[in-house]
Amino acid sequence: MRGVKTFSAVVMGCMLLLALIGCSNDKTNLEDATVPLALGLDVKDGRLRYYLSAPVFSKDIKKKSREGEGIAEGLRQARNQEDAQFPGAVAGRNFQVIVVGKKLLQYKDWFKVLDVTFRDPRNTTTNRIIAYDGPVADVIHYQALDQPTTSVFLRALIDSGSRRSTTVKTTAQEMHRQLHDQAITPAISEIMIENGKILLKGSTLLSQDGQYRDSLSYQETSLLQILKKEAKPGVSLTFSVEGMRERLPFNTDLVSFSIGDISVKVKSSHEDGRFHYSIKINSFISITEKFLEYELLENSEEMASNLSKEMKKSIEKLIDKFQKHKIDPAGFGLYARAYQYPVYKAAQDNWGEELARAQFHVEVDLRIGATGAVE
Repeated sequence: MRGVKTFSAVVMGCMLLLALIGCSNDKTNLEDATVPLALGLDVKDGRLRYYLSAPVFSKDIKKKSREGEGIAEGLRQARNQEDAQFPGAVAGRNFQVIVVGKKLLQYKDWFKVLDVTFRDPRNTTTNRIIAYDGPVADVIHYQALDQPTTSVFLRALIDSGSRRSTTVKTTAQEMHRQLHDQAITPAISEIMIENGKILLKGSTLLSQDGQYRDSLSYQETSLLQILKKEAKPGVSLTFSVEGMRERLPFNTDLVSFSIGDISVKVKSSHEDGRFHYSIKINSFISITEKFLEYELLENSEEMASNLSKEMKKSIEKLIDKFQKHKIDPAGFGLYARAYQYPVYKAAQDNWGEELARAQFHVEVDLRIGATGAVE
């Protein structure tokens, strides 16, 4: 019995030793590996063009990243081209961001290019999908001394912007879900390059088949996030108040405020052959900036009423934009499917057309809870 225990211990020791030897043979030093973190997709001369960016880990090289590009029918088919442009072993395709040019967004079902992302389990699906109005090569080859590699910078830019509700954070997995859910249409982040810097521009709205339809500003994106009930406390909005303008080098009629806890109630119904939506928004707000001499403490109810009217008009204008393009980034179809399923089921294949015929009633009730430290 004692001999059996000794033999087992020896066998286990040998197995551990072999495992350690195997691991040491398979190891790859970081400086010898290539880890692509950014993927760019664009159309050039009618052909799909891809771009890759991978960080350089060597301390002897000043340039922070190495880029590659090529023309291919698909990402998997282009893998040999990609490997030929980078030294060492290419360690997976776990992209942090995927930048898509607006030229490619003009094509239906362009998202099918990313099929390998979902088919190969070694790939990540948490990469942020970003739209860019211009040559994607400008973004992939962008270098700045005051920021990290572009891939890391873009991911941080999108994540921080989504927390402030100035853009949306749509991953490949989330976009896949939205494209296959007929009750909602996709919205993705949008960036621009201005004065030599990469900046957030807002959001891009897509159709049910992924085609570009329109762009939203920061504030319009914030209103979209409010409608989707995804806006967190602290969202900043600015509206002009009628009758408060003076001739100065800046707009005196603008009032900015921060939204606290916000209540958004959406009710749907189907009457007279069309869907009807009732949207009620309530929130306490904090005034963060005003220019005109105006006694807020004595006239807080009047100011709150004016701001409520301006926000109501802005939301109605945003919904008009959705209806004009026959898209549903706010997910109104989700309410129809939940509460009027038989009618929705008959209209789901043409939900964009159905939403364009829908009627909306919007109510906004803002109350001023704070006016700042000084009056």
